[in-house]
This record gives sequence, C-alpha cells and structure tokens, in this order.
Amino acid sequence: MELPKRAQKLEWNLNTIIQLVTLIGVCAGGVTIWVNKGRDIEELQNWKAGHELLHKERLVEVKAIEARNEERFRSLESEVRKIDNLSYRLTVTEQSSTSTAAAIKDLQSLVSQQSGDLKVIKEILQRVEGGQLRR
Repeated sequence: MELPKRAQKLEWNLNTIIQLVTLIGVCAGGVTIWVNKGRDIEELQNWKAGHELLHKERLVEVKAIEARNEERFRSLESEVRKIDNLSYRLTVTEQSSTSTAAAIKDLQSLVSQQSGDLKVIKEILQRVEGGQLRR
C-alpha cells in the first residue's frame, strides 16, 4: 500500500509577497486614480456650466448697462443742444441789451438837450411877458 501523496506545501517566499503587495497597491492606486479622475471631470463640468451661466448673466448685465448709458448719452446730447441754443439766445439778448442801452443814452442826451431848450424857451417867454407887462 502506498501512502497517498502529500499535497505540496504552499511556500511563500519574499519575492511572492512583495509582488502580491505591489499588485494590490497598483490596483488600489488605479481605482483611486479612476475615482478621482471621474470626480474631477464631474467637478470641471459643473464649474464649466456655472461659469458659462455666469458669463451669460454678466453679458446681460453689460448689455443693460450699455443700454442705460446710451439712453443717458442721448438725453445729454439733447441737453447740450439746448445749451447751444441758450448760448445763441444769450448772445442775441446781449446784443439787444447793448443796442437798447445805446438807444437809452441817445434818448437821455435828447431829453437833456430838450430840457436845455425848454429852459431857453422859458427864459424867452419870461422876457416876453416881462416886456408886455412893462408896456
């Protein structure tokens, strides 16, 4: 009778253990990198969507500000036209007041001249009356 063969003894040497630990480490690192890459890609896509939304909102704000500025510029242009019109009207008014002042000076000189003439006429009349009373 023969004795049954004994199963071989499972021997673990140092190289086998190092290779298994390395294999497990590489697998764990690969899974970790894969999970992190997926998470990073998702975060980037979320950031990109939020950033695009921010740009759209900012574009709307900028367009609104530009529209308000354009409206303000239009109103300022109309005000500037009014100012130009006012400066013309002021120039015309100054010329008119200058000519009115000259006319008033002429009138004053005529009135003073007439006043002198009236004094002369009064003196003549007084002399004539004085001459008539003596007769």
